[in-house]
Amino acid sequence: MSISIGVNKIVRKAGDIPPVAHAEAGQHSRTEFERVLALLESLEGDDWRQQTYCTEWTVREMVAHLAGSMTGSTSLSEFIRQNVRNPYIKEAEEPVDGVNRLQVEERADKTTAEIIDEFRQSGPSAIKNRQKLPWLVRQIPIPDVGNVGYLMDIIYPRDEWMHRYDICAATGKKMVITPEHDGRLTDLVLLDIAKKLKKQLAGRTIVLQITGAVTGTYQFGNKAEPDCTLEIDLFDLHLRASERISVDDAMRRTAVSGDEAAARWFLSNATVLY
Repeated sequence: MSISIGVNKIVRKAGDIPPVAHAEAGQHSRTEFERVLALLESLEGDDWRQQTYCTEWTVREMVAHLAGSMTGSTSLSEFIRQNVRNPYIKEAEEPVDGVNRLQVEERADKTTAEIIDEFRQSGPSAIKNRQKLPWLVRQIPIPDVGNVGYLMDIIYPRDEWMHRYDICAATGKKMVITPEHDGRLTDLVLLDIAKKLKKQLAGRTIVLQITGAVTGTYQFGNKAEPDCTLEIDLFDLHLRASERISVDDAMRRTAVSGDEAAARWFLSNATVLY
């Protein structure tokens, strides 16, 4: 459902954003793979040593994770080796941290060219394998994630998108953005936020205005008059939703009209899995 306000502004109900279809998710993955690969191929010299928003990773370590993640979907045995039989999982606070550690450590002695080539070679088969998983396999639950299908269709392309931004921000590269791809991935983040907050709104209504490379206005809650309106840049939204920046940092980057306490509540809780 969309609500018209003024002459040109359309407010979309975030909870009414259409969920992703499986075929559409495959296209997201292919597009994101192509854009990440083009970015990696543009890196040079000091780019690889730059610190990223993921504070434990330089660009080099982040790319090692991306390559390892792609390779992890090239075969069932490799997926199991990384995600089930991985000894670091038991040591880690979160299972994903153990997976990431293995991916980075196993590529510590590779050249950057070798890591890029691994990403390049593994990507197409990884995406194909993720797309052809049987329906029953896609329903297998994963603690703190949802199920296998959600991991493949939502989290993998979202993770790659966010790391593409991380690398661009660290190196000063311009991020390629189109409404059709990046806008849709942002919509799916907002849909997840709407699902998470649906039972927590407690009568609040929040309007979110996204500015910058992709724009849009979204409503959370049902009142005609919102408690507050937040105007936030596209990238700052993702930085907060992925918990790369704190609530205080997000508040400083956001223009708020209305109830600031409601705005802080929203930014505190509008976080989802990346």
